[in-house]
Amino acid sequence: MQLGLAACVFRSVEILAVARTCGFDFLLADMEHGAMSLGEVSAICVAGIEAGYPVFVRAPGPSSELLSRIVDCGAAGLVVPHVNSAVQARAVVQRVRFAPVGARSIPSPIAIAGFRPVPPSDLIARCEPALSVLVMIESADALAAVDEIANVAGIDGLVIGTNDLAQSLGLTGRLDHPHMRAACATVANAAANAGRRYGAMGLPEALLDSHARALGADWIVAANEINLLIEAGDACVARLRPNP
Repeated sequence: MQLGLAACVFRSVEILAVARTCGFDFLLADMEHGAMSLGEVSAICVAGIEAGYPVFVRAPGPSSELLSRIVDCGAAGLVVPHVNSAVQARAVVQRVRFAPVGARSIPSPIAIAGFRPVPPSDLIARCEPALSVLVMIESADALAAVDEIANVAGIDGLVIGTNDLAQSLGLTGRLDHPHMRAACATVANAAANAGRRYGAMGLPEALLDSHARALGADWIVAANEINLLIEAGDACVARLRPNP
């Protein structure tokens, strides 16, 4: 099982070193929420390639013009939020997979090849197995179409976006509701039946076993960097400030 740290606020390459030092298996650079730019993503991805440390990038959305540019920057994985149908999933694949599975444009020299010009066939042979494409299931519509989404060629896994899915199901903030556990199981089963991985984001630690690990999740974003900093800061102040 891989545990990751999400970078939602801190946008420089130092956060990659922090994630690695702490023992996380990967870093997720988040472009959906926050101010992370493509240039910052590129720097972090190149650092990850040079360090042999996986960097996943969450794109702004399934129709974002940045999808192919994110993978050109050297992301080890592309996480696409709010994929609500197989049609959307296939459109993502068209943008980020090379022919015959997709229609990704042949890029100029890129980080995965050390920016050395290589024949297109060699570039494709190197890029395709190195890229993991994960789509997020975050709505009632996506849940209803999850089996079709899971079977789209070129998709490697399904990631449940717990908070947005709960909101879509009328369960905002109630991640421990039995219907949410059932929704996670539905996504996990669809992934397993299609030979895809199952992943999770947004779960509190208390629900990681029941909603993720017990269902076969092997890719989990355990926390984001700003929450960890706030929690540690709160604890430090509580320890050191004299009682009034």
